Amino acid sequence: MFLYRLKIDDLDTQDAVELKDDLMREGESLYTQYPIREMSVLAEGDQNRIDVYLALDDIIGSDQLRRLSDELNAMVDAHDAHASSELIHV
Repeated sequence: MFLYRLKIDDLDTQDAVELKDDLMREGESLYTQYPIREMSVLAEGDQNRIDVYLALDDIIGSDQLRRLSDELNAMVDAHDAHASSELIHV
């Protein structure tokens, strides 16, 4: 299993709320496109930061991971935020 973490910073309060809603809404379609076991979106209001955690099956291919990353980054870019990510094999 892989853990994919996307850390999003530099959000104002309104963008943080909107992006969290977008991520939760789009999460449903991501489950149908990618081998995601679980998705968690955590927002820290005072710091205007969002952490997205995705538990991915080992069967995810590099092309799928790249497309998933591109989709998530496009959502972040739409809110003029900064994101960093890491992939951990568990």
